[in-house]
Amino acid sequence: MEATKMKEIIKHSILLMLCLSLTLTILPSSAEVIVNEKILDSTADSVTVMDEVGRTVTIDLPIKSIIATDARQMETLLAMGAEDMIVGVDVSYHTHYPFLGLKDAPEVSQHAKGIDYEKVLMQGADLVIVPKSQGATADEISEKLKGVPVLAFDLGHRNHIIPEVQILGEILGKKTEAEKLINWIQKYDAIVDDRTRDLKPEEMPTFYYEATATSSKWKANVPSSRAGVVAEGCGGRNIAADLEYNDTVSSIEVDPEWILTQDPDYIFLDFHSGKSGVGKTVDDVKDALQIMIDERAKDGIANVTAIRDNHVYAMDYDYVAGPRWIVGHVCCAKWLHPDLFADLDPEKINSEFLSEFLGVDNLEGTWVYPHP
Repeated sequence: MEATKMKEIIKHSILLMLCLSLTLTILPSSAEVIVNEKILDSTADSVTVMDEVGRTVTIDLPIKSIIATDARQMETLLAMGAEDMIVGVDVSYHTHYPFLGLKDAPEVSQHAKGIDYEKVLMQGADLVIVPKSQGATADEISEKLKGVPVLAFDLGHRNHIIPEVQILGEILGKKTEAEKLINWIQKYDAIVDDRTRDLKPEEMPTFYYEATATSSKWKANVPSSRAGVVAEGCGGRNIAADLEYNDTVSSIEVDPEWILTQDPDYIFLDFHSGKSGVGKTVDDVKDALQIMIDERAKDGIANVTAIRDNHVYAMDYDYVAGPRWIVGHVCCAKWLHPDLFADLDPEKINSEFLSEFLGVDNLEGTWVYPHP
């Protein structure tokens, strides 16, 4: 019975991908529409675009050298084949991504907090990319860099990464590489959407997704946040969805009593601070997760369904920010609906990305626990 069901799922997925491929050749995607709106002017010598905070930026072409001031932007740029163009990195890049090369690249910024303008100018960058959090000061940054164009692009948020990659493909002369990366993301996104979109409310378990769980407690990721949106469309319901918040809010501090009242079926914990990821063993992450579960249980949520049923999961931020958000998306979908996604292995999808787009094979680490 299960084998027959699995064959039907795989058959349906193949048909879905064929239909999706045909549709994409006929109709413009929503991302393409966004790109058309954000590329305001394009000539052989320059391109004028609107960045993530609504600034209009004109960039002279061709671009030969770039700097991204936040390490979290680097996976996207490297996956687009821009390694030879990068002339400076964030100080945390070498510690967080030692396996990605660029070991001799000078450190010119501090994780979206500060920029060493003198060092940036010494590198002669044609373009500087800052995260959205620095968007409000992007004009000032450009001024201090003597007019070097500055784009505010996160390159990591699920809702923005595809149009941003398309725009950068145009700017950097990497259209083919951009299209390949986008197609890879959309392939798995379409599979998850196809298998969950028709679920009835009673078939969708509830979940609490805690932000920065390795350094704080009781901060609920809202559905529109960088982490929260990764779990959307996975066949579950975020218990923070009905809380009051606006577009500037990524998480809301809640009380353990509120979580107990909501009684989520699943809990996802946002892992940072070197508790998971590259170099970590399964036991490392398992032990860290158990400590966090015990701490929260003592604070009053020991009787929550998710804890009683052992449905508490750790997910590294590498599976949230950047192209690998799609791996985190598949993890959430498979945790919530293991029967629907028995044929998908997030660990293999992660290895596929690392090998195909970053040229990294056999990277040891643990990004989630328990493994879906």
